[in-house]
Amino acid sequence: MQIRTRLTLLFVLIAAGILAGVLCAVYLLFEKNTEDAFFQALESKAEMTSQTALQGAIELTPLSANWLAPEEGVLPYQDNISIFNNSYERVFAIRPDAPPVTVKDLQDIYQQGEVHFKHYNLLALGRKVSGREGTSYVVVVEGYCDPTQLERLRNILIISFFVGLLLVAMAGWYYAGRALAPVLRIVDEVENLQPADLSRRVDTGPNQDEIARLAETFNRLLDRVEQAFKMQRMFLSNVSHELRNPLTAIRAQLDVALQRDREPEAYKKALKSVLDDIASLSEMEEELLQLARIYNDPKAIPFSAVRLDELLYQAKQQLQKRHPEYRASLEFGAMPTDDAALVVQGNEALLLTAILNLMNNACKYSPDHQVLVRADFRDNKGHVVSVCDNGPGIPQEEQRLIFEPFFRSPRHLNVKGTGVGLSLVQSILTLHQIELSVESPAQGGTVFKMIFPEVAYLAG
Repeated sequence: MQIRTRLTLLFVLIAAGILAGVLCAVYLLFEKNTEDAFFQALESKAEMTSQTALQGAIELTPLSANWLAPEEGVLPYQDNISIFNNSYERVFAIRPDAPPVTVKDLQDIYQQGEVHFKHYNLLALGRKVSGREGTSYVVVVEGYCDPTQLERLRNILIISFFVGLLLVAMAGWYYAGRALAPVLRIVDEVENLQPADLSRRVDTGPNQDEIARLAETFNRLLDRVEQAFKMQRMFLSNVSHELRNPLTAIRAQLDVALQRDREPEAYKKALKSVLDDIASLSEMEEELLQLARIYNDPKAIPFSAVRLDELLYQAKQQLQKRHPEYRASLEFGAMPTDDAALVVQGNEALLLTAILNLMNNACKYSPDHQVLVRADFRDNKGHVVSVCDNGPGIPQEEQRLIFEPFFRSPRHLNVKGTGVGLSLVQSILTLHQIELSVESPAQGGTVFKMIFPEVAYLAG
């Protein structure tokens, strides 16, 4: 069942319940007011009868019991007045052949003083009164309450109920369609989107309501999908290019080496060059695998407690082990009062990779192959780690491109690299909610600043 139909049915059911309750209340109130007015008229007759018949000089004696039972419970007359003594005998009646009131009703009247009850098809009022000598009597006034007005009102209310439900259903269907029209518009726009044109976005409309929020959510999803498609296309084109170059170089070197017999030293030189190319391919493969792991299933990456100062020492040792010609200096600011503030939550291997890549890049592009790592520790764990080099710097127009996979600056095409390192660094830091900024003044030198999130902790 469609939402529009469900909303209309729900709207009709709610309106039916409310309308039925209101109309029933109207009918019951009108019925009660009609009966109250009718019994007020009976009370006036009972008062007049007690003043004339019981206060006069006529002696009241029991009447003969020559009444006739009504057929099918319907009395042939529409009104009657009867008086009964304390022995439950009828001593006065406008219609002597009328069926008398039952003893039980008379007992109730004697006990309660005044009772409203139904006598066959008539409404009756019984009242206890006193005669001239203090004798107790019961005056019973009966009358026929014409139900024509109630029946007419009931028919009007029933017709009004169904007409009202029809109008409510029509209005509910119309306004449900109006309410869902923006959603259907969004569905149509999303269905018309094609993978070849992911730059289109859903119109959010002029209102800042839930529909606009839904459209904005779709647009954010489309942003992520477009970015994923761009990265996929760029990844495929760049990977094929980056793999082709070293593989072509390896094949060319091996072909040249095998064309004729050479000295052992020439073979060693060729094999060393091939080994360097294979190491470069292995490094690219490792970085791409880490990048794919972060993008594919980031929730599966385990986090643990990592001490930041020790992580920086590890990065320095690994850098100098891999590249003995590189030099790294660590500069720590004031240490926190509690060592627990140095512990951050993260994946140690990934954080080490990110810091190591930043230090490696700094040494690679510095003329003296040196890097300075400055750490400012804080008690709220909002640590700041800066990786500083003294290289030529990064132009402003390239600073927004350096984190894209396989981007290589035209100024550094002769420098060996995979083009994936900084993209991997940004992905790792984003996973850990660590902010990364780049500062590169015109006079040279670049500072990559990592700002760790502030986390409250209890001192041990």
